[in-house]
Amino acid sequence: MRNNRLNIILNFVTVLAVTLFFSCQSKEKKTKKNLISEDAPIAEGFEINLKYTDSGRLTAILKAPRILDFTNSDFGYWEFPDGIVLDMIDKDGGVSVVTSDYAVSYEKTGLIDMRGNVDIKTADSTHLQAQQLYWDQNINWVFTDLPYKSRLPDGATNEADGFDANQDFTILNSRINEGVMFIEE
Repeated sequence: MRNNRLNIILNFVTVLAVTLFFSCQSKEKKTKKNLISEDAPIAEGFEINLKYTDSGRLTAILKAPRILDFTNSDFGYWEFPDGIVLDMIDKDGGVSVVTSDYAVSYEKTGLIDMRGNVDIKTADSTHLQAQQLYWDQNINWVFTDLPYKSRLPDGATNEADGFDANQDFTILNSRINEGVMFIEE
């Protein structure tokens, strides 16, 4: 009878220990899973130097002091909190340089939002400055609704309250303009 009672107690203690062991493990797994939230980046990089190619030809070089990868969120994006320098290389080897103090690149839409001292110097010496500029990579289009200033290679200047253009600036739709243009007679 005593052995029977001892076996029951030993079995009860064993079942209790196994239950506690597995329940602690599952809580630990849940805790580790919750350590990475959608509000936190899944990766962070420093001194970034990315090179983009198209059919073996170098088309762009992106440099940034820091990048945060938020592609784990429902609407994934990459954030460049300390700004970017983007060299875009055309088919003739001309380089256009885009800089900004801050940028966000959205994964699903291909839209890049650049903010703060956005500065574009094209390969043909056109110079454009704005506080915010969007670049739609899917359709190669840039636009802003905020004021901007531009200076063309011939010395013409323009100030306006927003524009949209193709990324080569061969098509430009500007709104509420003020500037100086040189017209041949």
